[in-house]
Amino acid sequence: MGKLRGSSLRELMRKLERRLRARRAKDDGGVPGDVKEGHFSVRAAMGEGRRFIVELSYLTRPEFLKLLEHAEEEFGFEQEGVLVVPCHPEEVQKILMKG
Repeated sequence: MGKLRGSSLRELMRKLERRLRARRAKDDGGVPGDVKEGHFSVRAAMGEGRRFIVELSYLTRPEFLKLLEHAEEEFGFEQEGVLVVPCHPEEVQKILMKG
C-alpha cells in the first residue's frame, strides 16, 4: 500500500484547486452551487454511494488521507469532476462527524 507523502498531498491539493478554479471560470456554471469556496466534492463509490461536500482542511487529516491513498491505488488522481473514493458512505460520514 502506497503512502500519500507531503509532496503527493501538495500535488493533489494543487490539482483539486486547479480543477475548482477551472470549473468556476466556466460560463456554464460547471461547479454545482452546493460546492462552496474552500470545499470539494467526494463520492463514496461502494454500496448505494453518496456525494459529500468536504472542507479542504480534511486533506490534512490522517483518516481522510487514508481514503485518498485507497482512491489513488484504485482510480489514480486523474479523475474528472467529483473525487471518487472506494468506500461506503458510512466511512466518509464517520470521518466528517469527527470534525
